[in-house]
Amino acid sequence: MSEQIIRTKHLKPEDGFHFRHPLNPNSDAQFFRLSRPTGLTRAHVNLLRVPPGKEAFILHRHSVQEEWSYIVEGEGTAQIGEEKTRVTAGDFIAFPLNGKAHTIVNTGTSDLVYLTGGDDTPTEIGHFPSINKKIIFSEAGVDIIDTSAAKHYSLEDFISGNLK
Repeated sequence: MSEQIIRTKHLKPEDGFHFRHPLNPNSDAQFFRLSRPTGLTRAHVNLLRVPPGKEAFILHRHSVQEEWSYIVEGEGTAQIGEEKTRVTAGDFIAFPLNGKAHTIVNTGTSDLVYLTGGDDTPTEIGHFPSINKKIIFSEAGVDIIDTSAAKHYSLEDFISGNLK
């Protein structure tokens, strides 16, 4: 078998890893990396299996990486901004840069299985509006910023040094 092919129907739990988003107590997923083992370096693609009532991530949006999801089996609810929409097998969902915050919750009675992926960059900024956090991901680690305590300045104030 080619090293560039993963037979996803033959994946076993030990081929992936159990994932719980550290900022979301409702997060629970079996996570399978597809792109790295097959040699892709500029895009990431993962297969997620989410149990009923759970979600893989937390309501979030991106500043650097585009993201997408494709529902393979099961059903869920995609929240994009304030809007919640039922999603089922065959649905493709796009999450553009600096778009609305989003998440997918398994609202069905069996596992929700979906592919998700996007750009892969050394640095990413994630915005988590439901918990007032911003996270900067880099090769050196993760910085979490409490946005409710952060100060915001206009570009003009920053350039002029008016940072009071």
